[in-house]
Amino acid sequence: MTKKEYVQKYGGKFSISGGETWTMPNGHVVHFALNPKMGCKNTNIAVGFHEPGKEFAPHKHPISEEILIIHSGEGECYLYDKWIPCKAGDIVFAPPGVLHGTRNPAGNTEPFVTLGIATPPQLDLYMRAGYDVLDDDKSAYDGEHAE
Repeated sequence: MTKKEYVQKYGGKFSISGGETWTMPNGHVVHFALNPKMGCKNTNIAVGFHEPGKEFAPHKHPISEEILIIHSGEGECYLYDKWIPCKAGDIVFAPPGVLHGTRNPAGNTEPFVTLGIATPPQLDLYMRAGYDVLDDDKSAYDGEHAE
């Protein structure tokens, strides 16, 4: 059984610092923590580890809704037409077609970590990163799952 088949049958345990990493041209690091390649068919989680001065520029998704959960730190989220201050525990919702983004202002001293949960999966984001979600890992897998 492949990893993807295993996850689709039993579920799985994942980490926000796991998955494949994409370093954007501006140096901002994004982890594809959960995505279709890993067996999750209808949603994805992209984790942004924003060091001070790093930004995930405002963008929009044609069909995906995205929930941004602020995991740790303080920073800003762009929503529709302005940047708004956000801190750990805040949740921001962006419907399809609405500009949204995240940043950690240069004056901050701590990282700003965000979890972007989108449904359906943001295939446009993966294409920008050159990440092929259809390229299945065919190795055998005997992972953890809840009973």
